[in-house]
Amino acid sequence: MSINDKIFYNEASSAKLGWKPEWLDHHSFDEILIRKIKAFQKAYSLKADGLLGPSTYRRLWTERESNIDEEYEEVKSDGKQNYLLYNNEFFPVKWEKVVLPFDFGGLSHSNGNFKKVYEKRKIPMFVTHWDVCLNSRSCFKVLEKRGISIHFAIDNDGTIFQFLDMNHIAWHGSKGKINSSSVGVEIANSYYPKYQGWYTKRGFDKRPMITDAKVHGKTLDPFMGFYPIQLKALKALMECVHRACGVELQTPSEKSVVPSVSSGKYKGFVHHYQIVKTKIDCAGLDLQPIINDIKKGET
Repeated sequence: MSINDKIFYNEASSAKLGWKPEWLDHHSFDEILIRKIKAFQKAYSLKADGLLGPSTYRRLWTERESNIDEEYEEVKSDGKQNYLLYNNEFFPVKWEKVVLPFDFGGLSHSNGNFKKVYEKRKIPMFVTHWDVCLNSRSCFKVLEKRGISIHFAIDNDGTIFQFLDMNHIAWHGSKGKINSSSVGVEIANSYYPKYQGWYTKRGFDKRPMITDAKVHGKTLDPFMGFYPIQLKALKALMECVHRACGVELQTPSEKSVVPSVSSGKYKGFVHHYQIVKTKIDCAGLDLQPIINDIKKGET
């Protein structure tokens, strides 16, 4: 791709996503900006092509937000809204912190960022993601900017947000056939160890560190894992989705792309990296013990 093509790409990306050259300490769309984008990408182990696309944008958003000194806002659930939505029906979830789209403080994806489905759809698959954002509200804003969507998010304090009725098709799984046969969750985790201070400054414990995770045949650099309360919330969410949608209590053991998952034929709980080789979420998270607990009724 020529320099001019990259400039045009970044101009279009800026218009769509809302970022500006000033976010990278520059003032215009030119070759210097491309070099600054490449430097930022190298610092975050991204493909250094000088194109500020969706993945780079998400990291840049989190970096900017981490430098804004504002109080962290949590949505406090009253513990009564312990239901999740599937085809306009309410299914009880064994978790006390749940915020539905129409609740006070709730979040709902905009029309056009997902596909509405009016007949009850079959949902054989559940996909996990980490959001590379500081919290679930920030994740929601990024998804909306990008024109994509997710059904659920699990915040740092374990609050489960539902952004979308499970019957509708969210654009989260990299492939249309995956989206049409799945629901997904974004678990709040900014991933990079440099953001530990953001959490502790706002009253959270330090995140556990993952140091030996392997995916696609490579060992990843150390990164932050999930809080225990987030994993408890994930267990409750998975149990409810299993009960409501019939997603089977099984998960692949492979730490790379699984053909049956990538083709949309798998029935069970999977990670995004098992769909496409360009993804690494949620490396280091073993779903099998969670599934074993659900089978034993330990939610």
